[in-house]
Amino acid sequence: MRDTSTTGTSSRAGRAWPTFLALAVVWAMSLTGQVWVFSLLFAGWAVLDLVKGESFFIQRITRRDQPTAFWAVVLSWLGLAVLWLVYPS
Repeated sequence: MRDTSTTGTSSRAGRAWPTFLALAVVWAMSLTGQVWVFSLLFAGWAVLDLVKGESFFIQRITRRDQPTAFWAVVLSWLGLAVLWLVYPS
């Protein structure tokens, strides 16, 4: 019998479904030309970054350690969200 307590395969495998769902939505959106969905993704990333106080864009950026870079990324996510809602294509 394999011990999954150190590898975490049994408990962590089920947590990947949101990633696969998001990928399916992005592919469906891309194939149908519905780029407004990206605005929802960007808005979601901005909210998540604000809640966590960190962002991942090329590298990990924290609000505490790199405030200028952090706010530049968050404001970019929000700006792109608005841009793609106003001008979808």
